[in-house]
Amino acid sequence: MVVINRRGYSRGTATLIVGILIVPALLAAQGFGGLAGMKKPKEATLKRILPASVNLNQKRIKVTAIGVSPAIPSVLLSILSTKLSTSIQKDNRFVIDDRNPETLLNFTVTNYYVEQKTFAATQNTPACTYYTGKIEASYQAVEVGTEAPLDSENLMFAITEEGAKKTGGGGMGSVFHRSSGGCGTHATSSENEARDEIVDGLVAQMSQRAAPFEETLTVPVPGGKLEPLSALAVSERWAKLLEEAEKTPPLIKRDDDTYRLYLIGLANEALAYQDAKDAADLERSRRGDIASDKAKQALAQEEQDFNEAQSYLDKAAKAYKDALQGKPGEKEFRAPDARMEEAVRLYATINRHKAEYQEAVLRKKQQHVAATTVADSARGVGLGAGAGAAPEGSVLTRVIGMCQDHIPDIGQLIRDHPSELHFEKGLTLAEELNLKKECGGESRAILEQIRTQVAKTPPPPPRKNTPTR
Repeated sequence: MVVINRRGYSRGTATLIVGILIVPALLAAQGFGGLAGMKKPKEATLKRILPASVNLNQKRIKVTAIGVSPAIPSVLLSILSTKLSTSIQKDNRFVIDDRNPETLLNFTVTNYYVEQKTFAATQNTPACTYYTGKIEASYQAVEVGTEAPLDSENLMFAITEEGAKKTGGGGMGSVFHRSSGGCGTHATSSENEARDEIVDGLVAQMSQRAAPFEETLTVPVPGGKLEPLSALAVSERWAKLLEEAEKTPPLIKRDDDTYRLYLIGLANEALAYQDAKDAADLERSRRGDIASDKAKQALAQEEQDFNEAQSYLDKAAKAYKDALQGKPGEKEFRAPDARMEEAVRLYATINRHKAEYQEAVLRKKQQHVAATTVADSARGVGLGAGAGAAPEGSVLTRVIGMCQDHIPDIGQLIRDHPSELHFEKGLTLAEELNLKKECGGESRAILEQIRTQVAKTPPPPPRKNTPTR
């Protein structure tokens, strides 16, 4: 039976007319997948890289792990130290040296437990046992010579019925999430398995802090009116995408324009990762060299790449935030916003660590100069040229002492403090060989400053002939 309404249309005809009126509006709406999400969205590949939060490049490293109480098993601390040392040694930039370290990685385990849980037997299934657990540790990287902090964090890794949870890591998510575990949960089937997974989780977080973290993501790109811009993202032409997206006039509807903002954020994010990769490649190529002219140029370029990456990330964060605020219901805007929060937080942490390190190095320099001044005064040795220059052996001994204390940039100190570290004549062959032995890579810059200083020292005035009587 056909039902006729007052206007003379059948119910089916009315439905068809409404549908015809709605479809054009749906087709015109902007979104992922082109026509109002009616087809699968296109995807672009994003090669994500985040810098290490601590620079351990070519540093001799010692790992220590202690517990805050006897309740922390000693075997756990031993396994943690061993696994972390093994992880570090897999990377040829790092060297484990317990006898003469330059950097200490200190772990203090503040909480650890493994719990046994049981599903009670039912009429159809027997009882089943599984294990959950958690570890919490405070971690700090310290430079031995300056006692300067390089990195610090409170780390946590837990095994639950739902999967692995962690804090303080890079960006790998639930690396240890299990497809199946004890009793059909994501927990483990034995106590030892739980302990090993907990330690592995903590070691993985530390490894992410010591080396750049890389992953490849697939991200959706919008269709519709923005299809030409999205094609640039698919072909990874990020600089061109940024240029074109910024000069494209905003779409009339605010909801639609959020997808243009999303593409601006995506382009900035990708360019940030390219700069981060360039900085990481330069660091690897230096292999710990910081004294040579080539290394100094690389360090300057690394710093420039780091700052550019941070600037791109700040712009990406703003664009993503604007897109999310413009259309809060678009779920695809949430993941990039979370990525930016993590990346911006990491860069802020690295900057804070840099400032803390420079302050600690400056304090160490000031303490060393003050202690040397007091010691030389006690021996009756003048420091300044006006008070009578210190004997060469005395100044050289002080410089070698600085090398043994791992004071950085000693050549710069000699240049900046020519009165306190004054050389009137060049070194003998034996003295130069000893300096190279004790100061290693720093010796080149030190010798260069000594030669420069000696070259500037005016020759002594000629002696007057005294007439004989």
